[in-house]
Amino acid sequence: MSSKYDDIIDLPVHEPDPSRHPRMPREARAAQFGAFAALTGYSEIVEETQDFVYNRVMNETEFEDIEDI
Repeated sequence: MSSKYDDIIDLPVHEPDPSRHPRMPREARAAQFGAFAALTGYSEIVEETQDFVYNRVMNETEFEDIEDI
């Protein structure tokens, strides 16, 4: 079976010169993919919503039949 990438699939992988481009430590590489500040304030909104829903549920719940639980 032929693919449009057959001509390049077996080419050698380019490895940069380690003296000019040393490898980045794993911790530094991982930090690049960590959470970033795009969602600033999101956790506060989630907590506010959680408190609102909890209070609303607690205020609307009837505790008359609590012995049946």
